[in-house]
Amino acid sequence: MVPQRARCLTCPFYGDGLGFVPDESVKGAAVVVLLQNPGADEEVDGKPAVGATGNVLDTMLLPRAGLTRGVNVQVGNALRCRYEHTNNLPKGKLTEEALAKCRQYDNFPPETRLIVACGDAAWKAFKGPGSIQDWRGFLKPNDS
Repeated sequence: MVPQRARCLTCPFYGDGLGFVPDESVKGAAVVVLLQNPGADEEVDGKPAVGATGNVLDTMLLPRAGLTRGVNVQVGNALRCRYEHTNNLPKGKLTEEALAKCRQYDNFPPETRLIVACGDAAWKAFKGPGSIQDWRGFLKPNDS
C-alpha cells in the first residue's frame, strides 16, 4: 500500500495513513474519468481502476467511445483512499470533508475537454447539484 501524503493528515479518512491512490497522469489527455473511490485492488496496487471497474472501463466503455486509457484518457478517483480500508463510504459530513481535502490533488491537463464523474462522490467533488441520479446522461452546465 502507498502511504498517504502529509497533506492528508487532517482528512477524516486518514486512518492508519496507508492506502493512498494517486490519479494516473496523462499529459494531453482530452478526457478525465473520475471514479468515486478506490477498491481493495486499487488500494493494494496504489493505482486507480485496476480491479473489476477498471476492466470494464478499459475493455468495454472506453473502446466504444474510441478512447484509450493512458493515451487520451486519464483515470482517477474523487476520494484518493478508502474509508477504514472498506467499501463502506460514510454518508454526510465525513465524506464531504474528505472530498474537499482530496480536491488538492486534482491535476487535470489543460487540454482536458471532458470530465466524466462516475458515482455520487465524484459528482459531489465538483459540487454538482442534487444527486448524480438527477444528471445521469446529461452535461452539467459550465459555471464559468
